[in-house]
Amino acid sequence: MKKIWAMRKNEEGVSPVIATILMVAITVVLAAVLYVMVLGIGGGNTTITPTIGTNPDTTATQYIWTVITTSAPIQKSDVFVQLKVNGTSTFLISTVLLTTASGGHGFVYSAAGSGTTIGAGDVFALDKAYLQGTTLNLVTQGGTGTYATFTVA
Repeated sequence: MKKIWAMRKNEEGVSPVIATILMVAITVVLAAVLYVMVLGIGGGNTTITPTIGTNPDTTATQYIWTVITTSAPIQKSDVFVQLKVNGTSTFLISTVLLTTASGGHGFVYSAAGSGTTIGAGDVFALDKAYLQGTTLNLVTQGGTGTYATFTVA
């Protein structure tokens, strides 16, 4: 009976042709990875959406968020308003301009100035009829970026 566990005596390794093919393949892969890294093709999204800093407040009838600062100028015409009621229903309140959304679904926007950008003193308000957990989102067209999320506490 032949022993299965006997050591193999042939120690030649891989043929020179196979070794050359493997080395060329590894070199091509490394060159491709380096090319992608240098050109940034494999990088993530480099566009940073500006954010809005607010001061929350409440009145007897409204939840209010007053703009304190923005990380960069935000054109009112680029802002779309979404209202998400307790994480289940989403309403797109405005489809063109931030100012056209005012009054829809209990949302009110009032600008402190007459400029075309959102600035300090601008106010976003939502009726108190909405329950805790409702969110008001200011998003970019198509919803790919979020300027601010206001949550009813």
